[in-house]
Amino acid sequence: MVLTLRGTPFLYFGDEIGMVEVPVTRDDVRDPAGELGTQPGRDPGRTPMQWNAGPGAGFTREGVRPWLPIGDARANNVEDQRRDPGSVLRLCRDLIALRRETSDLRSGAYSSLPSPPGAWSWRRGPCDDRRRQSLRTGGSRCRVGPGTIAIGTDRSRDGETFDGDLSLGPWEGAVLRVARA
Repeated sequence: MVLTLRGTPFLYFGDEIGMVEVPVTRDDVRDPAGELGTQPGRDPGRTPMQWNAGPGAGFTREGVRPWLPIGDARANNVEDQRRDPGSVLRLCRDLIALRRETSDLRSGAYSSLPSPPGAWSWRRGPCDDRRRQSLRTGGSRCRVGPGTIAIGTDRSRDGETFDGDLSLGPWEGAVLRVARA
């Protein structure tokens, strides 16, 4: 979503592979703000990058204790996601490439589109353009077509065409190329 909206997109460290915050025990707290309170501060989101599933997660050698604990590197790591066409890393890279190639995603105007409850749809670019990009999230059908899914969170749907009704599952999103009606 961030890569299709107006403004400068950003990803926090680890977002590109779906890293989650790592539990940090009181003894492992390093953030001065966390040391002052009862919360761990920013440390759960500042743990080492999980480069691979091996010991030390490719961040450090086996047996070396890093500054902060390492999360579950078997669940999310760069090495495995580079090979997986359905990975979060591949989705991020492909969306960045689409944004680079599509001027409307970089600087086009934003306008909301009618959406069923629980979904959000928008267009980037001029309303009179022959094509438009929009992203939908939610678990319902919506009349948007006809068009093609440029990139979807379910990567098996990339390139799928639709005649006018598009169904997306819960939390599913898609960047669409829709022909002007």
